[in-house]
Amino acid sequence: MNKNKKSNVKNNKTINTIQIGNKIEKIAVNIICLLVFVAFGYLAVMSIIQTSKIDPANYGNEVILFETDNIALNLLFMSLFFVFLFAMRKRYDFFKNVNMKTLEFALPCYVAILGLVWVLSAQSSPAADSQNIFEAAVNATQGNYQSMHDGGNFYNKDFYNGYSYFSFYPFQLGFVLISEFIYRIFGMSSAMPMEIINVLCVALAYMAITMICKLLFKKRSIEFFTIILLAGCFQPILFCTFAYGNIMGMCCALWASYFLIKYFQTSKYVLLIPCAVLLTLSTLAKFNNMIYVVSFVIMLIIHTIKQKKWQSIAFALAICIMAVGVSNLVIMSYESRANTTFKSGVSQILYLDMGLNESYMAPGWYNDIAKSTYINNGLDNKQADKVAMEDINNRLKYKFSDVDYAVDFFGKKILSQWNEPTFESIWVSKVKGHYVELNSLANGVYDGSTGQFLEIYFNLYIQILYLLFAVGLYCMFLNKKNNIETVLLTLVILGGFGYHLLFEGKSQYVLTYIPLLIPVASYGISCILNGKYTKIKEFIEKLKYIPENKKAK
Repeated sequence: MNKNKKSNVKNNKTINTIQIGNKIEKIAVNIICLLVFVAFGYLAVMSIIQTSKIDPANYGNEVILFETDNIALNLLFMSLFFVFLFAMRKRYDFFKNVNMKTLEFALPCYVAILGLVWVLSAQSSPAADSQNIFEAAVNATQGNYQSMHDGGNFYNKDFYNGYSYFSFYPFQLGFVLISEFIYRIFGMSSAMPMEIINVLCVALAYMAITMICKLLFKKRSIEFFTIILLAGCFQPILFCTFAYGNIMGMCCALWASYFLIKYFQTSKYVLLIPCAVLLTLSTLAKFNNMIYVVSFVIMLIIHTIKQKKWQSIAFALAICIMAVGVSNLVIMSYESRANTTFKSGVSQILYLDMGLNESYMAPGWYNDIAKSTYINNGLDNKQADKVAMEDINNRLKYKFSDVDYAVDFFGKKILSQWNEPTFESIWVSKVKGHYVELNSLANGVYDGSTGQFLEIYFNLYIQILYLLFAVGLYCMFLNKKNNIETVLLTLVILGGFGYHLLFEGKSQYVLTYIPLLIPVASYGISCILNGKYTKIKEFIEKLKYIPENKKAK
């Protein structure tokens, strides 16, 4: 009897623990989805009303204009799109006959071909930060570390008052290491090897999104819509001309997400190994991908509470150590090789100060505040942070005292980033030098009818994508599809949205979050096609009944 009582107590505890875990998961994922739904519902509405664009008269300086759209034309286009969707309801059996394996193979091939044609047409050379990284990586292959020393002869040294670029941004050494490895293999006469690798990374990233969609929704039609929407998402392909860590970081982070979702579904711990390696590589390529690290940790904590998988919390701790530790090891490695010591660099507090201030580009975009504060305080990180905190407090007090200004500031900051439909994917190569004379394709995209068509297309594409994403989130809530698996990428999007709302912003920074919207948007399309619309049908029947009553009377 005593043993039975003990076992019953244990069972009750287990049941209660599972119920509590499920409640915590439900509350957490619904809060995440609600916040993202509000954000993208706002963006969906605003994208119909206006569009942010780079001022053609001040194109090189990235000055953003806020232009009112032709609302009637946008609504007409969206109406036609949804009429087309409803017309597809009669052809829904079509998806049973589609060979998804062929489409899964064709998508990355199609992306790779488009990307290679574009980067070989543009032949863009690095500038600004990408040039600093290119120079450091190429010199490192020759044992030359002059660019890593203060007072050395390196690119743009006057802009940094003679200090090494890496005294400001030591975290960039992660991508320097990756670039050095690539240039050692493929040669170092130009940045083209990195741009071609960017193309392959976009193709692999799109493949990862397709595989994630299969894991999450297990429905052919949703995977089909995901592939179609990805095939029409050209901005990351055009962005491949930028020899920087954004694209590679996105690719690695998405495959890490795939392995984490599969771990949640199968509890196979071996999947955490490629997840950790890819996530670490992602943060090396682009340090902002710490947003993925934070998102993974949050979901792993929820998974631990829900399933009592203590290995999950251990892995959460491990990826934090790896992401930060490997970055520090790379910095120490270059310090040893270059026989120098790097300063702590511009801190996140300085980036926050930058993001809360005005800029000639757009509110919260790049300005000279972080760099000048850091230099004026002798590259003393602690002292610079104190000065920045004073300015942050003053900025926040001013914003709280003038609500209209605060709403205008953050509203424009959001729209300048998320409602600039090209996401600077053309700008990043157009304003730079080129290794060869431009061909007709590049000239057409930069200054011809092809570029004009792309601007119109991107505007309409983003309007549709934001609306479908918001619809997908709403349907996931109604159909109780919200869990740590389906909401993982949504949490990453929320992290990116929140980070660039407060810290330094640019439309190119949010580009890598746009493809992440597509699986949920595809789920939204599926729900539209499968909807019963019972109440709407009842309402229409009542409207039909009214004239008949009048005739009878």
